[in-house]
Amino acid sequence: MKRNNIKQAASLVAGAALMCSLTMAAVPACAVWIEVPPVTITRAIRSSVFPLVNAIRRAAADNSPSARSWTDIPVIAHAMGTVDGRIGTNCKDAFLESYARGQRVFEVDLQLTSDGVMVARHDWDTNSNFNMEQSLEGVADWKTFMSTPVCYYYSPLDIDGIIDLMLAYPDVYIVTDGKDTDEASVRAQVREIVRAVNQAGDPSLWDRIIIQIYHEEMYDWVKAEAPVKNWIFTLYQIGNPDYDEIGRFCQERDIPVVTIDAARLAAENSRILHSYGRLVYTHTVNRLSSMAASSLWADGFYSDYVTPAQLKGVLNNNYGQYSR
Repeated sequence: MKRNNIKQAASLVAGAALMCSLTMAAVPACAVWIEVPPVTITRAIRSSVFPLVNAIRRAAADNSPSARSWTDIPVIAHAMGTVDGRIGTNCKDAFLESYARGQRVFEVDLQLTSDGVMVARHDWDTNSNFNMEQSLEGVADWKTFMSTPVCYYYSPLDIDGIIDLMLAYPDVYIVTDGKDTDEASVRAQVREIVRAVNQAGDPSLWDRIIIQIYHEEMYDWVKAEAPVKNWIFTLYQIGNPDYDEIGRFCQERDIPVVTIDAARLAAENSRILHSYGRLVYTHTVNRLSSMAASSLWADGFYSDYVTPAQLKGVLNNNYGQYSR
């Protein structure tokens, strides 16, 4: 893939990126908001600067407490969570705000640009342009996507940016939602994740990357491309699921979670999947009362803004004081 030449200001940008990255590694639980003009960091700059930064981050992470298993965290932040009340943005700012509110498992929508780079976006349709207040035409190229702010104010993400966040915040898990189900697209998307992880030089990232698959064949395609350790079987693209077949399939391949649309969640479906030792998650749920009502059947939820602590407070009848 061709890359743009690094401009004369690259050294200043690289220096700024290094200082910001070191700050994030040192204080991962805080988000500091500073008014600065937008800066575009090219992929060439990132490739030359971040190996050193990532080595420092990994050294710090080695001394931190081990994170819990992702299945111990009952709420997944949908589309990177919420920023300033806006949902579905898949942007860096949503991640930072949601992390500060206690989210640790983040689902992100992924698409390939016209030049084959994986970026965080739900799709290339007009609905996404409306939601993100953009005017992109068709499938954008990487440079256009990364230089177009989300809702005028927020920073878009590509797969390298997502990996950078994982390195800066070592207690974070990322759940992929790649949408595509044909073999060529699935393999191309997974190869992009592999490239980004290899470029970061930290294979332990696979401990915190959770791949969602949408049908049984997809498992083999992904497995052939990447050393995936964590899986979710998501059913929203299957018209009439056979829950026994899916339960057996996931049990045999050690896929711990099956995700069902909230409208399909039912006691019998859940009972079948639980009989195979699988956890049942549902999406997308933004009402605490709905989560509480379905907690007998669902083990976890995708949500735009409900946090694990808020859900725990409701389930434990301890919600007199607001909790993040």
